[in-house]
Amino acid sequence: MTVSTEAANSARPAPKWTAYVQLGKLRVYHRLYHWIVLLALLYSDSVSLHGATTALVLVPLLLLSIQSSACAMDDIMGFRDGCDIANYGAADYPDMIRKPLVAGVLSVRQAVAFVVTVVTVATIAVVTTALSLGVNVLLALAIWAVVIGIALQYSGGLKFSYVPGGLELFISGLTVVVTIIPYLMIAHTVTGTVVLIGLLTGSWFLMPVSYGNMADRVGDGAADRRTLAVVLSPRKFQGAIWILYGYSIVLTVLLFTVGDLHPLTALLLLPVVVMQAVQHYQGIVKGHVRKAMKFGFRCIDVGMLGLTAAILLS
Repeated sequence: MTVSTEAANSARPAPKWTAYVQLGKLRVYHRLYHWIVLLALLYSDSVSLHGATTALVLVPLLLLSIQSSACAMDDIMGFRDGCDIANYGAADYPDMIRKPLVAGVLSVRQAVAFVVTVVTVATIAVVTTALSLGVNVLLALAIWAVVIGIALQYSGGLKFSYVPGGLELFISGLTVVVTIIPYLMIAHTVTGTVVLIGLLTGSWFLMPVSYGNMADRVGDGAADRRTLAVVLSPRKFQGAIWILYGYSIVLTVLLFTVGDLHPLTALLLLPVVVMQAVQHYQGIVKGHVRKAMKFGFRCIDVGMLGLTAAILLS
């Protein structure tokens, strides 16, 4: 099936800054929770923050740069291969404007320039962070090149999101990386608790993304974007979501048994476990896929705040 990549609607002009915010998904603030969790872990582990002020200030910028560059590249590729037009081209304007390329608010050239600008600013921030911490700058740049390089491969280059299971591996791995590396740079060590937190929060991020893939199944399939939602039958993909939910519960149990967090503080994560059950009831049993996707981000809010409290009280 061939889908035209002409803009579906350029009806109402929008401020350019709003378009760039949408392109980089900067309103999806949830990656910043990793910064809050980092601060809680450093405090709980009594890590000296001498000389780390600059690094702590720049971590949110680096987190947002990874997210926004990957999301912008995803929109660029989704527009070029037609799957975003298939999924959003017929949508009402308020929904379609979330895809500024489809809405005709931005050109592909402007979107590419946005990615280049974000990566350049973030690279300067990496150098500044390395210098402030006394870390080898070339080593820091090499690690950054790998991280941002992989982030850009989400939909560009190797196209992880176009391969069955690639999206899930990408999000899980990237979440572990953005949890571990800032802690490692400041504390100069990594604990099993930090790794478990990276894995657990990665499973939380996968849940709304999975429902987004379910909602975009038809358009993704037409553009040969072979997500698990496309290659699996609806029933099997729903089963995969339940498995993901079970996986997150296992990680939660491990965090409070094998990890360093006090077992009683596990009660602080009970709300997110219940909310995710409600999310899956909405999305799988009732069939309200978009509603389940949006509710998934509220689950992340509750989970991350509960996790931060558990760390501080342990």
